Amino acid sequence: MALKAAAASLSVMVLAACGSSSSSTAGDSASGSAAGASGTLKIGAIYPQTGSLALLGPAAIAGAKVATDEINAADPSFKTELTIKDSGDTTTDIASSSAKALLSAGTSAILAPESSAVTKTVFSTITNAKVPFISPAATDPSLTNPNKSNGMFFRTVPSDLLQGQALAQKIVSDGHKKVAILYMNEAYGTGLNTQIKNTLQANNVQVAADVPFTPNSTNFNAEVGKVLAAKPDALVVISFDELKAISASLQQNKFDFKTFYGTDGNNGILGKGDPDITGAQFSTPGVNPASGLKAKLDKANGKALSSYSYAAESYDATTLIALAAAQGKSTTPAAIQKNLISVSKDGTKCSSFKECYALIQKGTDIDYEGESGPIDFNDSGDVTKASISFYKTTGPDNKTPWVSQQTSSL
Repeated sequence: MALKAAAASLSVMVLAACGSSSSSTAGDSASGSAAGASGTLKIGAIYPQTGSLALLGPAAIAGAKVATDEINAADPSFKTELTIKDSGDTTTDIASSSAKALLSAGTSAILAPESSAVTKTVFSTITNAKVPFISPAATDPSLTNPNKSNGMFFRTVPSDLLQGQALAQKIVSDGHKKVAILYMNEAYGTGLNTQIKNTLQANNVQVAADVPFTPNSTNFNAEVGKVLAAKPDALVVISFDELKAISASLQQNKFDFKTFYGTDGNNGILGKGDPDITGAQFSTPGVNPASGLKAKLDKANGKALSSYSYAAESYDATTLIALAAAQGKSTTPAAIQKNLISVSKDGTKCSSFKECYALIQKGTDIDYEGESGPIDFNDSGDVTKASISFYKTTGPDNKTPWVSQQTSSL
């Protein structure tokens, strides 16, 4: 999600609330009615519609659309526009082009790419433009660098310090003693691998094999051979779309998927016609969205979503941007950045834009508690407490229903 909010072209805009608007479609913009406000809150989103993470795009897009509609419905004089651009993956330069286009359009804040690696490709472009950006899914711990980001980078998802820790603890609680890890050799994979490995070893679990692979590979016979040669009692795979080829190779080797553990990047990748991985378990930062939000997300998507991963985090990121603008009485990037931490903690708790906005209008300091959790930003833009959910694959169609969640703290 990259925007180049041209501060020079944005005068200080006093916000009142949002007028009703149609949700944006990919690459298009949805604007509120032309009532009252002296300016429009322009939110840009750089979400995957193509590439290895395209599966995650629809849920995040739906979350941003639902939040935008609710913001615009809260008050006719508060106008919000959502413009969605493709992020692609690291094999293309789509994200960079999207970021530059949004920034040139004078975007006030950006919903950043879901991939850590893709976020890094637009990181300096957005931070140098001094536009705040929030990722609902980029989890690489190395992104936590307020000095490098000019204090502009935030995320509503916990870093992999929490996901890796939680998944490793799940493996320990399941009684495994000898684990192999197969991970993609890029920011997302290496960050998670380090945390999982360290937590397992701290709990006296042997890491019998630790095998990297090149992202976007299509043949994994050699790597699968290495991890299985260690004769582990559990296997962790950290991948994206590569899981399709990895699972086929594991199936050929008669692997028991009841001892398989995956992460958010490969949760929901397999479907009908793919290798049956019944029993496989996956971790995903965030919560299982409430049924009421799921219904809204499905409506915004135009049909039932196949995965709700990061929808709640995207919804909350969008809402927080609008609340920061409302509290700062301005849609300038500087005002939004200045108020993002404040609206996320240490005030009167509220759980929707409408409720929080009403408190802001009365001059009340708020603490937004969102659909994805408490979202208390620290000074580095990270959430300090978050939930990690676990999913378990059932049946030949590889459905992965939610099973449980746990809360972890930094």
